[in-house]
This record gives sequence, structure tokens and C-alpha cells, in this order.
Amino acid sequence: MLKRLQLLIPPPVWLLLSVGLAYLLATFSQGGFVPVMPSWLVNLQWPLVILASLIAVMSVWGFAKKHTTINPHHPERSKHLVINGLYRYSRNPMYLSLLLLLIAWCLHLQAWLSLLSCIMFIGIINQLQIKPEEKALKQHFSEQYLQYCRKVRRWL
Repeated sequence: MLKRLQLLIPPPVWLLLSVGLAYLLATFSQGGFVPVMPSWLVNLQWPLVILASLIAVMSVWGFAKKHTTINPHHPERSKHLVINGLYRYSRNPMYLSLLLLLIAWCLHLQAWLSLLSCIMFIGIINQLQIKPEEKALKQHFSEQYLQYCRKVRRWL
């Protein structure tokens, strides 16, 4: 079942599903059993949105400069391995930007329980998107990609 879902659903769709789950979890936690997030933490939501937006733009720009695809369904069509810019610090800054947006949404909801959606998002993106991409990139770029993986972490 999981094998069939690999590279099938675009990461932004997984983000939207996670946003919905966060909302449901926040609604469920409004019974007063879970403490509310402190205001200083909630106030981080807009800086996170700005940071996520910058990361997303810089990540896409890195691919555009190399004239390679950002299509998450076909990593094997990559013409160049992007390893500079933000890609020196994260192999997946685009997915990191989506995660930061989800965290900002959870902060907006002010419900600790909603953060469980972030854990689910990370697990789904790792299994259904990143690992199949890594397999394709390993086949396509072989030793160059393996060296890159040894130097740079998957998320941060």
C-alpha cells in the first residue's frame, strides 16, 4: 500500500491534509485538558511564515539556476544535483519550508496537540517522498550524491 503512494501525492497536498489534521486536533483539545501555548510562542508564527517563504523561494531559485526539475513526481528527470545555497545545509529545504508553515499554523491554533500533525507530516514526507527521491538520485548521480548525503543532513 505505502509503495503505491510513493511519489504519488504532491507534498503540498500532504501539507494541506496535515493542516486539516492540526485543526481537528486543536478542536479536540479545546476541552481544557491541555494547557494553552504561551503568547511568546504563538507570536513566532509570523516570523516562521516569513522564514518558510524565504526558504521556499531560495530553494526553487537554486533549482532554476541549475535548469533542473522541481517536479516531485519525477526525481529521475533531474539534470543537475543542486548542492549549493541552502542545499549546503539541508538536502530538502523545500520540504523544510512546508514543515515550518505547518508549525506556524499550529502556533496560530494555539494548541499543543496540533503539533502531532507535524510529526505525521515528517513521517509521511520521509517515507513517501524523500526516500524514493533519494533512491532515484542515488541511481542517477551515484557517488556524487552519496558524498553529498554524507556531508548534508536530510532535514537540517
